[in-house]
Amino acid sequence: MEGTGPAHRRRRRRWPYRTLLILGVVLAVVAVGWEARAWLWTNHSKRVGAALIQRERAKQAQAVQDPALAACITTGSTTTTTAANAAAGPQGLLDIPAIGLTAPVEQGVDDAALNVAVGHLPNSVWPGNPGNAVLEAHDVSYFVNIDNLKVGDLVRYSTPCYTYVFAVASHQVVQQGTPVYNTPGPSITMVTCWPTNALWFTPQRYLVTAAEVLTVARTGPGGIGSGAGASDIVVPPEAVPPTVPAPAALAAQGLTLTTNSIPMGPMSISGSPAQDWVQGPGPLAVEGSAVEGFIAGVKSLEQNRSDWWGAIAPGVTMPAPLVGASVSGYTSSLAVDITTTGDTADKVVLTTSVDIAGGSAPGHYAESVTETVTGTQMVVTAWTLTPS
Repeated sequence: MEGTGPAHRRRRRRWPYRTLLILGVVLAVVAVGWEARAWLWTNHSKRVGAALIQRERAKQAQAVQDPALAACITTGSTTTTTAANAAAGPQGLLDIPAIGLTAPVEQGVDDAALNVAVGHLPNSVWPGNPGNAVLEAHDVSYFVNIDNLKVGDLVRYSTPCYTYVFAVASHQVVQQGTPVYNTPGPSITMVTCWPTNALWFTPQRYLVTAAEVLTVARTGPGGIGSGAGASDIVVPPEAVPPTVPAPAALAAQGLTLTTNSIPMGPMSISGSPAQDWVQGPGPLAVEGSAVEGFIAGVKSLEQNRSDWWGAIAPGVTMPAPLVGASVSGYTSSLAVDITTTGDTADKVVLTTSVDIAGGSAPGHYAESVTETVTGTQMVVTAWTLTPS
């Protein structure tokens, strides 16, 4: 019968090998095409990005000769933008000396902006204003190394009027679409895909949050913001926030107001504080660490992680109503009172009212948390829940 001889059987055996060979060639062509596209995109991004950096540096250098500069410093105005100047290119420069980053920052987070710059999320504030400024970049781009940043590393955002200095406070991996909340004081959140070196779409995002610790007015040629490197900025020791000894797995869940919605109330300062400390960035730095410790404690209790609790609240008994339960709502804002001696914070007391669901004793409670500063660390030293 035709088609059943040895030659036909040999052709049938060869067919799978030919198919695999063709498939291999196609995959090789696709891989080469992808590599070429990535190479072209990277080189375009670097070339145009470098030109934007030079353009912004020139604009900032010229600004020191502009009478408007003196006006913006005198009035204390912070970074703003309009539709007109947003279309004109970079609005400022982002410098992170710990990872050797200098990047132009443009308005918008579409491909037109992110292909050549770090993008500013339009519905967030600009760096230097009260609130959380959200800055985004593609992976394998400007933010490819932000996962190497450590708590306390400095981030600088410079404009023609001011240089704003931020200290890294936290980092975390979240799912795409996770809300990023506003903050009472000036902060920035840098966002990119996770892993940061991925060449494909990923459903996770890497967030680094930093709180403002210093604002410096431009001082003309040679001054900060007119060519000096970010590493030249000296941040007062009191502006560097004390660290919360949260284990890595706990810190990775996010311990700042960026991704935790807590209504914030007034901040007060008691004790015998130095007046220049009160008027400087020190209180905000201490408040940021205290809130971080508070959130770390809530997460440790809700997840019944005694090991986490032992790290952030050594020797303190876990308050039973919150162990394995959840805070279903805050019925009053979180008030923060800082006790200070001179320019050194001694302790912080945070008070609020909460509704607790689940656990051994659900109900409404008045909550008081005391955190003590020892050297460069802040730990929880008391946590009480009183039925109300």
